[in-house]
Amino acid sequence: MFYYPGDKESLRGFRAMGKNIIHLLVLAVFIGFVNFPALGRFFITDLSSGEMGTAYVNVRNPGSGDIEDLNVKITFYDLGLQYASQTFDVEGRDSVLVRVFMPIPKDVQPGVYLAKISTGNDDFKDSQHVWVGVY
Repeated sequence: MFYYPGDKESLRGFRAMGKNIIHLLVLAVFIGFVNFPALGRFFITDLSSGEMGTAYVNVRNPGSGDIEDLNVKITFYDLGLQYASQTFDVEGRDSVLVRVFMPIPKDVQPGVYLAKISTGNDDFKDSQHVWVGVY
């Protein structure tokens, strides 16, 4: 601990800063034990009206414990469409490539649509918004 003779305010400030650093270190260690799914890279095939599209989504588990009963959902807001993967598990510090099939109805007009890609279970969730073209 640093001490500046005659400057008690500096000493109090250093002590308070030391407590804050300890709290941050405890939080960092705790986060290492918490498991949560994280969306990684993804790829969506060309989508056409009346055709079957496919999305490939990488789901990562940066924590040390397994995460069970996850799924991936893709929601097209303007189209009122939602697609979901089968349920899967991800082991600690591992990733899984998930495939989601998306049959596009014949009446969908060509255009660019906002979609939400999400993964999670009852306890954890992660999501990302993307623009997807239908041709």
